Amino acid sequence: QVDAGGIVQGLLLMLVLPLLAGTTLCYAAGRVETPARRRLTAWAAAAVAGGSFALLVSLAPDVFGGEVLLRQAEWVPAIGLNANFRLDGLAWMFATLITGMGLLIILYAAYYLHSGPNGDPAGKFFRQLMLFMAAMLGIVLSDNLLLLLVFWELTSISSFLLIGYWGGREESRAGARMALTITGGGGLVMLAGIVVLGQIGGSFDLSVL
Repeated sequence: QVDAGGIVQGLLLMLVLPLLAGTTLCYAAGRVETPARRRLTAWAAAAVAGGSFALLVSLAPDVFGGEVLLRQAEWVPAIGLNANFRLDGLAWMFATLITGMGLLIILYAAYYLHSGPNGDPAGKFFRQLMLFMAAMLGIVLSDNLLLLLVFWELTSISSFLLIGYWGGREESRAGARMALTITGGGGLVMLAGIVVLGQIGGSFDLSVL
């Protein structure tokens, strides 16, 4: 297991890229709806997703070699919430799927979204997609169950926004409300299970449990 060094910083970087850089770039590029700006927004989102994917590929030799990469830091120690991230073989597989499929969706959406005066706002879609990607990466990379729950709730919010993207349609709004209800209810049940696991194991960290 690795707990320090530049290689482990990649764990945090692949999460920060879509969460901060991706949403910021897509917001800045998509503020004005012109064909050039729409392409720029799509390329910015694709670059962020591709960067996270490339980071995962660069870490593959260490993961395939049997190492479990850890980055640990205290956040709210009073309740056992730590900013711990973990990359093992299973997490690497899911993170690769998230970033790889995310990149393909971005490239597809760049041509799928309608343009024009009444077209689909590309900046809004790619911002929400970057937020969703970051939340999903947070879930699969979290080494702390309470941190995992935080990212789970972030997926609830981002999926609500994505499903309700076409807010003018009643079916879109209904689907978004349904998704928020299901994921919100699931989060409450998950919280109960996490509390029980923490009490039994004496820690909320997956590496300890």
